[in-house]
Amino acid sequence: MRNEKNEDDSENRKRIYDYIKKNPGAHLRMITRELEVGMGATQHHLDILEKSGKVRSRRINIYKHYYAIEVLEAEHAILAFLRQETAMDILTYLMEHPKSTQSDIINFKGFSAPTISWHMTRLEEAGLINSIKDGRTVRYTISDMQSIFAALKTYHPNVWDKMLSRFADLFLQISSKTVEKDD
Repeated sequence: MRNEKNEDDSENRKRIYDYIKKNPGAHLRMITRELEVGMGATQHHLDILEKSGKVRSRRINIYKHYYAIEVLEAEHAILAFLRQETAMDILTYLMEHPKSTQSDIINFKGFSAPTISWHMTRLEEAGLINSIKDGRTVRYTISDMQSIFAALKTYHPNVWDKMLSRFADLFLQISSKTVEKDD
């Protein structure tokens, strides 16, 4: 019986570790939900994984996020926010629409002004976006586009592929308009 428990623990710990390697920036509730392992058991295994030096954690906003030790600390905040649907949507929107206003983002997401303001404040505090005052309007830009591109490409290939496809379509539209003007 004792041996079976150790095997179950080892299997769950391995599943949790593998999940974190594939999903850096995941938080406790996400890991628990996705792997269907109890909260207490997940916390126990995460604690052991941290103490053994296989994973590390970082508190960002209200969640403690987990990363395989190989993930650079500079990527932690980016990956944590890319695990959140709204934050990822805002970041990808800003990549495609630099210097957008809060109203632009509200129209894009369909959320209330306070909700978007809350997300923008968190993204800015994490150093992922900058706000630029333009008279009475505030415009937002990505702080480090290359780092976000690299994280998307490595850890979110589906999002990366969609973005590349949209950029290619945009490029073709612009180049076809240029050709029409030249004719």
